[in-house]
Amino acid sequence: MRPTNMNKETAIQIANESMRSNALNSGNTQFSQVVRNVDDEGWWMNIPLTSFRKECHFLLCSEKAGIIRHLVLKPSAILSPATKFRIKDGIADIFISAANPKRLADKLAGGTKYSFNKHLVDEYRF
Repeated sequence: MRPTNMNKETAIQIANESMRSNALNSGNTQFSQVVRNVDDEGWWMNIPLTSFRKECHFLLCSEKAGIIRHLVLKPSAILSPATKFRIKDGIADIFISAANPKRLADKLAGGTKYSFNKHLVDEYRF
């Protein structure tokens, strides 16, 4: 049965069950739903710069497609994140367009269009 109104806890549960582990929890995982941004739809990620020094999981959910994309950033996988993303108050502000989910690239002005493709570890259907 497909959950409606997907939330972080349910997405973590789906990911952990799919991986047959309890690797993800609310402390090491960020969750994002597809939202509208001007003339596009996609996922917002707000990552504190300090989080780039530890392993971080991201669950990007598309309820319309019934899929969760699981990204993992290993410690220091992105060196000098302050030079790659738009930064506000020590937080990297990232928008990934859902129009081309195979690309998984930050689209915000002020960033370097960084692609998160190499950080994609799995996709979970629900």
